[in-house]
Amino acid sequence: MNTIGIDHNLDRLRIMKLLTIGLAASIMTGTGDFLLGYAENTAGGSVGLSAMASAPNLSEWQMIAGGLLGLIGIFLEGLSFFAIYRLMADASPRYAHIYRAGIFGYIWLAPIGCHMNVGVLNLACKYLLQADAKLAAKAADLFFFGFSLPVYVLLILFWLPMRIIQFKAFDKGFTPYPKKAKWFCVLLGAIPALLLALIIGPDTALGAGIGMMFLSFGNAFMFAGLLCTMPDQKRFDEFEKHLLITKEV
Repeated sequence: MNTIGIDHNLDRLRIMKLLTIGLAASIMTGTGDFLLGYAENTAGGSVGLSAMASAPNLSEWQMIAGGLLGLIGIFLEGLSFFAIYRLMADASPRYAHIYRAGIFGYIWLAPIGCHMNVGVLNLACKYLLQADAKLAAKAADLFFFGFSLPVYVLLILFWLPMRIIQFKAFDKGFTPYPKKAKWFCVLLGAIPALLLALIIGPDTALGAGIGMMFLSFGNAFMFAGLLCTMPDQKRFDEFEKHLLITKEV
């Protein structure tokens, strides 16, 4: 078992800083997501164009700014997940090992492979639609199925185990947090954004923008919840002491 990063020193202040960076990064990413989605959905006719339905109505600055904000924000989110990794590392190295693999996959695939290629595909579709709608549909399908979809699937294979491991680690008491902190999870936090987007209307500019932000909502909910409920230093010390006693026995 690779134990890099498991140094038996739960640094509460460092974990708090990482969670704070994660919250700020989630807001940054959410802003980028909103910019990439904030336009009426009018394109369609193929799977690729349907996925980029707002492309004709997005301005160039929205696509560039949205892509760059998300690129930086998602990378910082990935680094901030090490706060959660550190919380569980001493109590359950096996869980931490799986979680860390997910972090590496997230940092590798999410910023450029998933977020930036949305901006690139939107930009390409916008100009191709002006030249030739049939060519735009063919190119969008090829790009979506040949490049975007495989990356999304691969990312899910890294990301989903992270979410499961995090929930189980908090539920089993492998962190200094109370077990109820397991509910500060990305998926639970993403639900309100999806519901709000559906209520407003997914084809409207505001609804599409909010819908694009759903995972950023989830990340912000998770980081904010863990920050607000972070145990004090005394609890961290007690948790470390309990781990030492357990290992000695």
